[in-house]
Amino acid sequence: MRRRTLLRGVVTAGLAAAGGAATVRPAAASTDYLVVVVEQAANQIQRFSNATTDWNGTPGWYWSAPATDTWRLLSDAKRRVTANWDDVLVCCANGSSSTGGRAAMVRESDKAVIWTAVVPGNPHSVERIDGHGAVVTASSKARVFGDAYQSGGGINLFVPSTHGGLPPTSYADSISVGFSGAHGVLWDDANELLLAIGDKELRAYRLVTDAGDIITGLTLVATLTFSGTGHDLQPDYASEDIFYTVGGDATNPDHGVWKTRPVYDAATGTWSFAAPARLHDWYYTKSFSRLPDGTEFWVDAPSAATWWNDTVGFSGRADSVRTGAKFYKARFWSHVLT
Repeated sequence: MRRRTLLRGVVTAGLAAAGGAATVRPAAASTDYLVVVVEQAANQIQRFSNATTDWNGTPGWYWSAPATDTWRLLSDAKRRVTANWDDVLVCCANGSSSTGGRAAMVRESDKAVIWTAVVPGNPHSVERIDGHGAVVTASSKARVFGDAYQSGGGINLFVPSTHGGLPPTSYADSISVGFSGAHGVLWDDANELLLAIGDKELRAYRLVTDAGDIITGLTLVATLTFSGTGHDLQPDYASEDIFYTVGGDATNPDHGVWKTRPVYDAATGTWSFAAPARLHDWYYTKSFSRLPDGTEFWVDAPSAATWWNDTVGFSGRADSVRTGAKFYKARFWSHVLT
């Protein structure tokens, strides 16, 4: 049986304390961490230090997406540790091609693209399932033909045919599950659940596997409903909770940043989500998480018509700014599965 590992296992960057005056936001401890962002003005994955507020200049690590239609508008990046490919950045882009967007694994050490595939629709989020090597994407829309769209969207799993191999490069060979407005995916390794968020729902899936432990499908085991479009889905690295964001203005009662967690009932053998609690009454939050020391960090768009910001917010100190940037997502760089 594959070992169970902790989703919240981390490696910290233990550098100097972060400065900045306190704000009305929750206070934070002084540990420094590394944060990875997708930045759409340069169409790069970039890494910065939590210790600084001035993010101008050359990032500590960066990778530029190829200048092709499927690689336009990088939309997600997550650092993951693999057994065969070293530390990688799994990433995806919305794309502007009639064939869809794109997903990839980029090796951290030499920035080589070790796997990539075209993804149907406009992928907003990506994940890698530890122990299976599968790459998962969430697209909020599905392309029908040319540049025409149909409502809907869903989740695609690119599954290696053998353990230790790379996933297929064609979405025709992937496992697809319909999910209207799919915006976020997260692998909960502690509970071995694939979590996904989209229109009006947060979902938990169990993997369906064959005798060789190869993924053959997904089984829906829990849902949490709300009003509006679920956007981002991330772990709280300071607890066992997960965070999700819901977009919308004051007319949508469920807009904002929420926390919950998967709950297993051993007596009935069923999964559910804990009653959600709202953390922030914000309208257009594109990503939100909490570092191991309790520091919250986020990308909050200024309006419904704008999906980026030049600022990454941090609780307990001044925000970090990169002039001219279009940050869409911010993630904890040092997420590992131990």
